[in-house]
Amino acid sequence: MTKRFSSARVPGPAFAGDTPSRRHGAAGLALALAGLALSALAHAQEPVLSQVPRYKPEYHIIGPLRIAGSPLMGMIPALMKGFEKAQPDAKLSGNFQTESEGALGMMYAGVSDVAPMGDDAKITDQMPFYNTYGYTPTEISVATGCYNMRGCLYAWAIMVNKDNPLTHLSMRQLSEIFGAQRTGGWVVGGPQHAILYTGKYAQSAKSLIRTWGQLGLKGGWARKKIQTWGYVAPGFEVSFERHVMHWSDKWNPNFREVVEEKEATADAEGGKVWSQRMYAAISKDKYAIGWGALMHVDGTCVNPDGTKCHSYPNIRILAISATADGPAIPLTAANVRNRSYPLTRDAYIYVNKPPGRALTPAVREFIRYVLSRQGQEIIRKQGIYSPLPESYIKKQLKKLD
Repeated sequence: MTKRFSSARVPGPAFAGDTPSRRHGAAGLALALAGLALSALAHAQEPVLSQVPRYKPEYHIIGPLRIAGSPLMGMIPALMKGFEKAQPDAKLSGNFQTESEGALGMMYAGVSDVAPMGDDAKITDQMPFYNTYGYTPTEISVATGCYNMRGCLYAWAIMVNKDNPLTHLSMRQLSEIFGAQRTGGWVVGGPQHAILYTGKYAQSAKSLIRTWGQLGLKGGWARKKIQTWGYVAPGFEVSFERHVMHWSDKWNPNFREVVEEKEATADAEGGKVWSQRMYAAISKDKYAIGWGALMHVDGTCVNPDGTKCHSYPNIRILAISATADGPAIPLTAANVRNRSYPLTRDAYIYVNKPPGRALTPAVREFIRYVLSRQGQEIIRKQGIYSPLPESYIKKQLKKLD
């Protein structure tokens, strides 16, 4: 029998008092890793909605549920409408003026119950929440970011000049190329529901990769310095820092930063840091490496003035492995959907769940709906983000308990 519940506000404040690897794989491992990649892809799960359980209410929700943050390109309003059909006595309200930047602020200010975000919540976003409640917000993935489209959490592409013989890199190698020496890294959330620093993720000076010879390239490549490029916009930069560098903000000193044109000043000086500069530079500099958007490389995006983006055929995209000896996974639409590509991004909803205590029924029911077959079907029909594989949905649902 479905339990009746009149939705309540969020809980009030509860004040509470690997050794760095040197295994830099050589380009000669390409064939072996390609075989491993095929094996890994055989076990990757493409989203199959018929495998996802349908939504069955556990509580009959009566009253308000407040949602504030990013609309995620219309996905959240569509999910709200679907939930209201499944729970007709629930009264949902949305505030999307704050976008991602204000989502957690609205929650710890006590004026919202659910915080959808188009970016990973930064430590600076989470710290005020932690200081208010004594624990970090619970992060729940509700969809997979896109493959090659603007504004939908596209997967990061690691790019080199087409003349570079390298075929793949590991996540650890990316940290050693783009990062600097560090004494540790951050653990955000986790079993302690806190924001803590640890030496577990230290990176020594000896482990840093600064020349192409350290990656196994021979001859004239061996002593050539690696020139690094990437984005500096906070949402982009923090995503890379989180997933590659354990939240560290210590970058390779030669890291050259760029932004999308709309984020640069409207003058000649702003033009010097447009992201197009990075793609053009890597097209010409065979000793450069960068991380960015595939849509800029293949020219499928549209510029702010409505013109089609320039393509850069002299750039090649590398395959990426999650571990030093793991399979190298190429960046493809299928590998983003099945989440085998390590630099795939997530669309997140953050909720206020005290450790060891249950979510309020209204919030719990909304998240259960989003992660149900009906909710994931709405995401599929939107055609921007991808629904989650059933195995990954199970991991998210465990966070509700």
